[in-house]
Amino acid sequence: MAGLTRALDWFDNSLQNVVASHGYQPFHRTQSMIIMHIALGVDSPAEIAREMGLTRQNVHHMAKTLLQEGVIESLPDPADPRRSRYRLSDRASELRSIALETMRNLERVLERRLGAREVERLRGVLGADWGAEIVSADDLRANLPGDPTPTRG
Repeated sequence: MAGLTRALDWFDNSLQNVVASHGYQPFHRTQSMIIMHIALGVDSPAEIAREMGLTRQNVHHMAKTLLQEGVIESLPDPADPRRSRYRLSDRASELRSIALETMRNLERVLERRLGAREVERLRGVLGADWGAEIVSADDLRANLPGDPTPTRG
């Protein structure tokens, strides 16, 4: 499963490199992922936090620099004014276009390198419901195949 981390690194580093080659300042990995989520339509800090496995406070903290630099904006949620929604700022529309085009093209590069069939299988596996997160060692043992004997260790 270390391959998942390597794959994420490859994708994010490639995205960051292309964005930087267009003259944009590189972002922290978490900021890059926040921008990617917003570009893909996930605009609620709570939803972004859930998707990334972070707390809302972490997302707000990492988004602070993006807000200060004018890359994203925070707007009141029309359904609940106590909550906010993020969006890429108007002046970040070029960045959004570059990021979306780059993400599409990175998938095309993967198709060329790995084969379209393998990339489609990868999309299926990554998009599948993996079930609830494992919350403890006991939970892990309970979810193992067979009848594992709990051990302390």
